[in-house]
Amino acid sequence: MFDYSQQYLSQMKITIKTWLSALSLSLLSLQIVHADSKTLEQNFKQNYPDIPVTSVTPSPLNGIYEVYVSGKIIYTDENAKYLFFGNLLDVKNQKNLTEDRISELSKIDVKQLPLKQAIKHIKGKGERTLYVFTDPDCPYCQKLEQYMTSIDNVTVYIFLFPLKKLHPQAETAANKIWCAKNQYEAWEDYMLHRKLAQNSGTCETPVQKNIALGQNLEISGTPTIFLENGTRVAGLPQNAQQIEQLLLEAQTKK
Repeated sequence: MFDYSQQYLSQMKITIKTWLSALSLSLLSLQIVHADSKTLEQNFKQNYPDIPVTSVTPSPLNGIYEVYVSGKIIYTDENAKYLFFGNLLDVKNQKNLTEDRISELSKIDVKQLPLKQAIKHIKGKGERTLYVFTDPDCPYCQKLEQYMTSIDNVTVYIFLFPLKKLHPQAETAANKIWCAKNQYEAWEDYMLHRKLAQNSGTCETPVQKNIALGQNLEISGTPTIFLENGTRVAGLPQNAQQIEQLLLEAQTKK
């Protein structure tokens, strides 16, 4: 009489052995990928010591790696010999993979932002939130304020972030705005009407702290907006409708 239990046990042993072998191979593959990324990062830093690398990870393309540098992505080969600049597109699914990765990598934890260093303004119920790093003398920041006049139900935190190399008088304006009795009113007066608050601007302000904070967050231009889910929006949105869309997406992707 054939012993079916023995056959079953033998099959189980073979199945378990096969599964363990596959698992070991998978773990080995992961270790190799990790090791390759670390080696590549070292090679990249050695070949390009002046480029401040944040991270190196495999891209969707075999043998090609993405290097995250100061808010941008550079692609390189396994030896860090060649560099590729541009967007990696998933044409079939109509996705810009480079933009998606930059958006993910440049996120921040907005809970860590020092809100006492910002001008707070609540419009309507204030149920949505924007954190804006902005330069009083930046024309794009002034345009953003025009867009914001039609945005309601939002709480805005304005971090005064003057880019002194581009706008030498921006820090003076920022200090005067912060020292005003009504800070947000002074901000709007200057951004929308170019009417600067009449005070000495010598009160204690967070402007220098904001400059240091912006540098730590790798903010290189204004306006830079952070949504409540931490997503970074670098530069001026196209219009008020795009701001509304960004606010909606931030609430659905928390």
